This record gives sequence, C-alpha cells and structure tokens, in this order.
Amino acid sequence: MLMVEASGAERRSHPRMPAARKIYIVDDPRSWKCSLLDVAEKGARLSTAGIAAPPDKFIFVDAGGRRVHLAHVVWRSDTEAGVQFVETQRIGPRAGGAAGALDIARRFAATLKPEVLQ
Repeated sequence: MLMVEASGAERRSHPRMPAARKIYIVDDPRSWKCSLLDVAEKGARLSTAGIAAPPDKFIFVDAGGRRVHLAHVVWRSDTEAGVQFVETQRIGPRAGGAAGALDIARRFAATLKPEVLQ
C-alpha cells in the first residue's frame, strides 16, 4: 500500500530495493527478457522500454532473485510497469534462458488455482 504524507513524501508498506537485473516475462507460449528495476515484498517495477507491453496478468521468472511470480499490472507508462504479486514461489538458481523461463512458468502455473490465472 502506498501512503503519501502531508509533505508529499511517499511511505510504502514494503520498501522497494533496487534490483537492476534481467527477468523473463512469460505469456505462454511467449517468453521475453526485460529489466527488473526495483522489487518489494508484494510488487515490483519493470522496464518495458523496447518490448511489447505485458498483458494485465502474467508470470515472470526472476532467476537472480530465485523467484517466479504471478503478477498483476497496477500501473503503466510508455517505458515502465508497476506490478503487484498475486502468487510467488521459490525456484532453483538457473532458468536456462527464455526456454527455461517458459518451463519454470508452466510448472508454476500448473500449481495455481484456475481462478487465480484469470
């Protein structure tokens, strides 16, 4: 939750940490690389410059953070998107590029309730 003080300063419930690493957005059967700019316990900010905008709900694989997330877009700009995590699981250390990310995302999706994916 984002709170704004009377002074105009932001106070988030969960502080964001700079990330600056590559992730894979997966919209089966497609998988493409983008940049994770910062991450918090319940969400993240992604750079979407130079790529197709992600759908409203998608899975992303963060091999560097050893996590796979079902994410929901909560805001967009021309070059960035803010997402909220709906579900998260830990993963092993390797994703294996776009094909590995797709495999991880498919296995993750198989563990989710169908209504969560819609």
